[in-house]
Amino acid sequence: MKLYKSLIAAGLTMLALSSNAAQLAGKNVILIQGFLPQHLLIHPSDEGEADGKGYWADFDSALKENDDSNILYYPSNRPLQGANGIASLVAEQLEPMLNSGTCDNGCIFITHSTGDLVMRYIMANKNSLLGSSLANRLNVTAFIDMAGAGGGTELASLGMDVINGVNSGTQVIETLLEWAGFSISLGIDPGVLNDLQPTVARNTAVNNIPAIPKLRIASTGDEIYGFLTHLFIKGGDDSVVPLHSACGAANDGNYDSCTKDLRIDGRVTSVSKAPSSSQLYDYHYPLIMSEGMPHNDMFKDKDGRDMTFALSAENNYNNSGINTVDVDVEYYETYAWWDWFRKYRFITNADDKNMGQVILASFE
Repeated sequence: MKLYKSLIAAGLTMLALSSNAAQLAGKNVILIQGFLPQHLLIHPSDEGEADGKGYWADFDSALKENDDSNILYYPSNRPLQGANGIASLVAEQLEPMLNSGTCDNGCIFITHSTGDLVMRYIMANKNSLLGSSLANRLNVTAFIDMAGAGGGTELASLGMDVINGVNSGTQVIETLLEWAGFSISLGIDPGVLNDLQPTVARNTAVNNIPAIPKLRIASTGDEIYGFLTHLFIKGGDDSVVPLHSACGAANDGNYDSCTKDLRIDGRVTSVSKAPSSSQLYDYHYPLIMSEGMPHNDMFKDKDGRDMTFALSAENNYNNSGINTVDVDVEYYETYAWWDWFRKYRFITNADDKNMGQVILASFE
């Protein structure tokens, strides 16, 4: 059994829980959701608040406040940018948090899926979205990105093709109805789905990212629809987000793991189809990988899956411009019963915990 200490700027050296606020490593925690496809058809009347807060219903209670005031939300039928876009809406929710001092001593954002892209854009444009005074109070210690979609997903490109096809057909029907005296809109608003296309996402807020560590949690796994979605996604995926995005790779490569020296199932070996540390976006650090965890299990009360610790002391991560502190994770290496001749690395007792509990245990 080993206790891993790696120098990256995360401020994650101790765990402090408060009855008044959800905290990790003594820092206030803020949660932000992923994409909700139902919003494309049924636009939420409350700007997605109920769905956004319900999103985290099964997440570890120690990482949530009792009143859900640490949860950011948005309707997925809106685009990322613009006056009425997701980034502006989330920035409005951040204002009272920042005015109350939530991030004055540092705060930690836990994102899932599209939340990664949303916060990437906000951090790159915080002065224009929040104003310089509040932007200075957005003191983020670290991001923990679960299945981060900052690099996009091929499913969004497929979805846009479908929506564009549907909208082309509805335009004809709308024209006929208008000629008959009826003005009815039948088209589908793609919302943030357009921003999630890899070619779009990888041109959104890639540069000018503050020097804040983004700790990546990536997995492969099968949702009930995964047999179909796997066909359209490049490389390994969790049925929704490809590893090239979840790992934080700077290109949309065909990857099977987040690191060159470790398979996603925990086997310690050389992996050819994985990004090197120099091929990751700056300040992106693969932290945890799991072979059998599908996309939506990341934020739910699901256990029973082995997880492996992906950081390596040998990797030459880009730490330029950021402070360095210890991140402690307990793990062990073993020769598995199904593979006596090859070494595997597993996070201690991770298979008995959900992802929220693993996050808590990893930063004690």
